[in-house]
Amino acid sequence: MKCVIEGVHMVPMGMANAFLIEGDDGLALIDAGFPTKEAAVFEVIRALGRSPRELKHLIFTHGHPDHIGSAAAIVRETGARTYMHPLDIPMAESGGPFRPMTPAPGLLRRVLCKLFFHPQERLEPVAIDQHLNDGEHCTLLAASK
Repeated sequence: MKCVIEGVHMVPMGMANAFLIEGDDGLALIDAGFPTKEAAVFEVIRALGRSPRELKHLIFTHGHPDHIGSAAAIVRETGARTYMHPLDIPMAESGGPFRPMTPAPGLLRRVLCKLFFHPQERLEPVAIDQHLNDGEHCTLLAASK
């Protein structure tokens, strides 16, 4: 775990990262990593002296497997409310298939993308509770102390 700024922590998940935000009203998680990475989230939550049940919100930046792969397991454990842009909701709620992904520049990233991302793969579906539209502001937690 790395503190990015006070109350915001990076959750390392191997090939992807998530971000945990602390608030007086609970916790919010930005993205959920690849499948089977939920333990990394719970480990960071516990390292902060908090309980996974304090995770109230799970916000997705987009619907690729490296961002929603562990979502169903996290929601099952925490009961967190989920948020996503309407264009990606069908992928999350059906578990795929996914839009092709363009790797970041560089040979290594292209190779890793080919090795780890398969648009036809299926994930455990996760229900999305609330749409987040372009330009919308989302105030979820009271400011941390």
